[in-house]
Parts: sequence; C-alpha cells; structure tokens
Amino acid sequence: MNGPIFIVSDNHFSMNNNHKENDRRDKLFKVFNTIKGFKNSTLIVGGDFFDYWFEYKDVIPSGYDNLIDSFQELTRAGITIHYILGNHDYWDFGYLNRTANIITHKNDFEFNYSNQKILITHGDGLLKNDRGYRLLKKVIRHPLFIQAFKLLPPNFTCKLAKRISKSSSDYNHHDKYVDMIKKDIKEYCEKKWELGYDSILVGHYHQTGIYENENKKMIFLGDWLSKFTVTMINEKKYWQGDWQSFVDLV
Repeated sequence: MNGPIFIVSDNHFSMNNNHKENDRRDKLFKVFNTIKGFKNSTLIVGGDFFDYWFEYKDVIPSGYDNLIDSFQELTRAGITIHYILGNHDYWDFGYLNRTANIITHKNDFEFNYSNQKILITHGDGLLKNDRGYRLLKKVIRHPLFIQAFKLLPPNFTCKLAKRISKSSSDYNHHDKYVDMIKKDIKEYCEKKWELGYDSILVGHYHQTGIYENENKKMIFLGDWLSKFTVTMINEKKYWQGDWQSFVDLV
C-alpha cells in the first residue's frame, strides 16, 4: 500500500444538484486537488460516498457526473483509489472500475502499511441491536433480490431511494446514540485487536475521533453532511480534521 493514505467516508452525495449539494462537492474537490500533489499515494472511500447507487446494465443514477470526473482525474494523477461499498452504494457492478479504475470492496478492506495491520469497515450492522438490519442486509444483497430490483424502472427506484434515505437518516447517526455506538464498536475493535489488527477504522456512524488503547487504535471516519472529515495515515502517524484543516495542513 502506497502512502500517505487519505480517507473520506459517508459523503452521502445526493442526486439533486442544489446550492447546498454543490457547496459540499466544492469542498471535496479542494481536498482531491490537494491529494493530487502526493504522487503514488492512496485514497480510500469508506462507503456511502453516494447517497444512492444502483447500477443497471445501461443506466446509473443521474447527477453524479462531476464526482465521477473527479475520481478519473485522481487516477490519471497516479492516485490509487479503494472504495468500500456501503449500505447506500453497495450495488456497484463494475462501473466505477471501468470508468475510473477504482478498486471496489464488497466487504471489509484490510491491508498492511508501515508494519501495521489495518482494517477499514463501513460498519453497518455492527451494533448489538442491529439484528433486524443484519437480516435485511442479507436479503437486499442477495443475487435474487438484485435481479428482481433490476426489473423495476430506474426512475421509480431512484424516487424510492430518496424517500427511504430521508426516512432512515436518523438511524444510528444522531449524536444521542454516541454512547451506545462507542461501547459496541469498542467491543468489536477489541476482538479484532486480539486477532492481530493494529488499527480499526469505522464508517457509517458519522462519528469522529482517534482513540488509542495500548498502541491499538479505534478510529471513526466522520461524514460529509456536517463534519467534512478527512483522515490521513502517514507511516505510523494518524491525523483527522475537517476539509479546511486538511487543505491548510498540507
């Protein structure tokens, strides 16, 4: 794995290109332009970059063209991109790789860097009370469900996705759940540390922070709805801050 490593997660970019959405994208483009200065480095997307993504044979969700272009510019600049598919954008079937040479991961992504064993997980379904969701996750990722979903018109499924996204946006993302999230995720990390992992990075919960436990690390990857979080790994040093702090730092 080439470093430094830059990580963004839970951007939840919308299909609607309004003023607020364009402002969020402009912040990301400034981060990406900064990353271009680090030749042969790595960008990792922790999942839910798109608020909705389902790829049909000849159709993808509209409104994401400049985001796809920004990925292409990074790969042309020599940046390797890894993308962990999240619960909002799991249904990529090769388009991102074909168009921008992005390496996608349907499950957790683990790698070695600077003598560390690192695991990045999107994190959905890790909480103890997520039993119902874990069952739903198996259903909506099953090949039979995917084939059935493809029979529905893309215009209908995009509208349905927008409605579901709005109704579920509070689920496990609100700060009122923070104590439960940190407790359950710490227990998950402790099990991974026992297996030899040094650092566990977790998306999905829209929390931030780098927590250390006897040279082991638990890191929440934040979001791009209000925090605009960037995480950077450079050798054994970890840094996290918002987009402006990142641009000013490097």
